[in-house]
Order: sequence, then C-alpha cells, then structure tokens
Amino acid sequence: MATLDTVMTRDVTSCSAGDALPEVWRMMQSRGLQRIPILDAAGEPIGVLYARDALQLLLAEVEVDDEMLRNYSTGTGYR
Repeated sequence: MATLDTVMTRDVTSCSAGDALPEVWRMMQSRGLQRIPILDAAGEPIGVLYARDALQLLLAEVEVDDEMLRNYSTGTGYR
C-alpha cells in the first residue's frame, strides 16, 4: 500500500487572509488552481478559497463599480 508521502503535493501554494483578492486570483489562474489554502500569521491553515467563490466576489465588485460609473455618467449619483 502506498503511503501519503508518495502521493502528496510538496510545493503547496497558499495565501494569507490579508492578501488582495485580485492578486491571489491572478496567482490561482497562472498556476491552474481551483482552490488555495489560507494561512494565518503563524502559518496555520484557517480556510480554503475556492475559485468559484473568488470569481463571484470579483464579479460583484465589478458590478458595483459599473453601477457607480453609470449613475455618475447619467447624473443620478454622487448627490
């Protein structure tokens, strides 16, 4: 029977909770990652970021920016 050290990933990519989402997303894209562990300041795992969740948040931010720009350009915002 194989032991875990023969099949585990040794070069694990991770991020910390304070990292900027766009930067983490770019790293995930460049490495083809669907999930990435999130570590605390002591290097202990505190969660996992899934690509689907990252994309949903990034899309929501773009939609808010788009709405603000549309409101500004039509004169209905920033009153």
